[in-house]
Amino acid sequence: MLAFRLARTEFLAGMAGLRLFIACIAIGTLMLSAVWMLGSALSGAFEVNGRQIMGGDTEIADLSTPLPQETISALAQFGAISHVTDMRSAARAGDQATPIELRAVDGAHPLYGQLRIEGASMPDALALSGGTYGAVVQATLLGRTGASIGDRLEVGSIQVEIRGTIAAEPDRLGAGGFMIGPRVIVSREALEAADLLTLGSLAEHRYRIRLDESITPDEFRSAVQRLVPGGGNLRFPEDAAGRIRRIVERTSTFLGITGAVALAIALSGAWAAASAWIRKRSRTIALYRLSGAEPHLVAAQHGLILGTAALVGVATGTITAAVLVVYATGFMTEMLPIPVTVAVLTPPALMAAGTMLLGVAGAAFPAVTGSSRISAGAAMRSGETVPRPGSAPVAAGTVLIALAAALAILRLPATGIALKAALWLTVSAVLLALGGWALAWILGRLRPKGFAAASVVRSLSSPRASAAKALSIGIGIAGITVVASLQASVGGVMRSELARELPDLALLDIRAAQLPQIRQAVQASPGLSSLDAYPHLRTIIKSINGTPAPEALVNPRRSRMVRGDIGLSWTQDPIEGNLLAGEWWAPDYSGPMLLSIEEDVADAFGIGPGDRMALSVMGREIEGEVANIREEKDRDFGISFLLVASPNPLRHAPHTWVGMLQGEDGALTSFIRDLGASAPNVTIIDVRQIVREVSTAIEGAMLGILAVAGILLTAGALSLSAVVAADTDARAREALVFSLVGASRREIAVARLLEIASVGALAATIGGTAGLIGGWWLATEAMHIPWEPGLLSFALPLALGILAAGAAGLFAGMGSMPCGCGEIARRLSA
Repeated sequence: MLAFRLARTEFLAGMAGLRLFIACIAIGTLMLSAVWMLGSALSGAFEVNGRQIMGGDTEIADLSTPLPQETISALAQFGAISHVTDMRSAARAGDQATPIELRAVDGAHPLYGQLRIEGASMPDALALSGGTYGAVVQATLLGRTGASIGDRLEVGSIQVEIRGTIAAEPDRLGAGGFMIGPRVIVSREALEAADLLTLGSLAEHRYRIRLDESITPDEFRSAVQRLVPGGGNLRFPEDAAGRIRRIVERTSTFLGITGAVALAIALSGAWAAASAWIRKRSRTIALYRLSGAEPHLVAAQHGLILGTAALVGVATGTITAAVLVVYATGFMTEMLPIPVTVAVLTPPALMAAGTMLLGVAGAAFPAVTGSSRISAGAAMRSGETVPRPGSAPVAAGTVLIALAAALAILRLPATGIALKAALWLTVSAVLLALGGWALAWILGRLRPKGFAAASVVRSLSSPRASAAKALSIGIGIAGITVVASLQASVGGVMRSELARELPDLALLDIRAAQLPQIRQAVQASPGLSSLDAYPHLRTIIKSINGTPAPEALVNPRRSRMVRGDIGLSWTQDPIEGNLLAGEWWAPDYSGPMLLSIEEDVADAFGIGPGDRMALSVMGREIEGEVANIREEKDRDFGISFLLVASPNPLRHAPHTWVGMLQGEDGALTSFIRDLGASAPNVTIIDVRQIVREVSTAIEGAMLGILAVAGILLTAGALSLSAVVAADTDARAREALVFSLVGASRREIAVARLLEIASVGALAATIGGTAGLIGGWWLATEAMHIPWEPGLLSFALPLALGILAAGAAGLFAGMGSMPCGCGEIARRLSA
């Protein structure tokens, strides 16, 4: 085929003119492929490892007290059963103490998957040997405490021997909740010996069951409702993975929209780069035509060249994305086995490549069609010939790009978000194009007198060219503004989770008899503030105004209110916090139980003062009336209970206490040491250390989001470079004409800067506004977080517009102006 041989000859001569075209495609493919491959790998992990994530075929979770032995025996008739207890505690190695996530397991654990231990093997790692129980720990605990394998770790009232480190824990993600420290796993016998389990302790008991093949989930559900008081919180694998899946879907939505924006920016740059390349080859194409080449042969030849270059860009982006995904998933294997195989990564990689190639076909089609319209007479003229593809090829290319963008957006996890994101991209592109067209229409009707103003008006009088420039620059500004405003909003939410004035220590599971002793120790130390302590119980919401709680739930996003135990306290005096509705009971109130509920509870059930709630406390059902609604305090790291009751009758129920303490570092260290020796059952949480870790996590998240924004900035820079490259030679010839008629270099430079500044300002205004609107919608509707864009999000579009103006003015203005008569003569002779 002649077209193929001609294209091969061109390639052997080099692809220098297509570097921008390939770079735009490569970076767009990189972003799109990485997001789709990572999402596919995580989805596959949930599908394959659902039982491992939860730890069984089903689980009775969130129980504050163990099930009676007769109930366990009855449940064991349905399959193998494993009892796991999770609680937050503190461990000490020598003089170093750290909060830990303590887990006690039995011999059947895990029912699915494998708990991989380095340095030991199960069950010997946890067994009683030489009078000492064993423990396996997360490797980070060794770094925090300076301990080593074989050292003793003080947990509660006993010491355990560290016999290995956890290499992989199959059900790490299934437990949920915020982990305050490294995982420490011991046997159930060790937990009982540690004297940490008392009535009211903050422990969660989970019973995992591997059902016999003959048992259906419905049969087991009926049995649990009959055997377990209140039916328990029965979960199945899809429920255990649901929380993590929602987090992944939210993250994938953000990254997916970023990928779609990167696709749009990359295709915009590819369109401009392809047009610039064809324009630079106009004399060569004219010589082909002069030699007898038919228009369809020219189009086929250049289509093959651009197609091959597109394949190079797609391959480069796909391979780079695969390497990044394999590297990123390697950090997750301790928590979740992720199947990163060729079979898993190939389908999303091929789909991303196909989507990009579809868009590239649309971006290159007008340029290829325009090449066939260059006449043989162009070989007789110096300089470039501007190809005119016509309206039909431009419309066809636009449709192909729109299809590629639609495919990218429809891959988002949430269909509603996908459709609205598609609408946002479409409206943004249309507004940018219309803005460029309107600018050309307005300027075309002006008749300025000065040279610079007249030059600007003439340069921007073409509606099509102005629309293309505004779209190429503005779509990048819109996308980057979306990411910037989201970054600021996510960062604001994360920072708001940290209180302005934090407690230094949290004390859990304080027994009533120990509270006076602890208060005395605090008062005796001048470096410690007073101890804030509150009684603590666990309760289950049974009904609202006589309706069972699950049926009374009106906000599914608050379903945690009916899934298990929640915190409950009682007080005589009002506690700190703003009241949203109702009033506090009198300090001497001794009547029937009144309740103060946090706004999350009110939102979950749609209730307020005067409504009635029935609570199950230690197996006894108590009904009370809602007296007030308190503002949420979850973000303050202070003591906060969803439910606070008046004293009667809860003051007579067995309960523990929780406390908060502030002080100087030296006094706190001595207090931790002394309390650990005198009251080993009390869990001491060093909030200072948690705050440092959360701050590090926030910084890491921000760096990740900045990396995503950096990719968009790179894509936008490439797109802008392609737009500038398309005009460079034309601007050089125009500057030569201006010089010949007497214009100075300064006048030409001012004209160029004014021209591109007009387009940059227009793109910044429309693109920035579209980006802010998109960021607001994503934050409030898709991610359900407050929109806090920050000053940078408003200043960034203008800065990017100025950057576009500066770059275009430098390359298409200053660099295109002849320097003296000698250069004018050389250009004329060319």
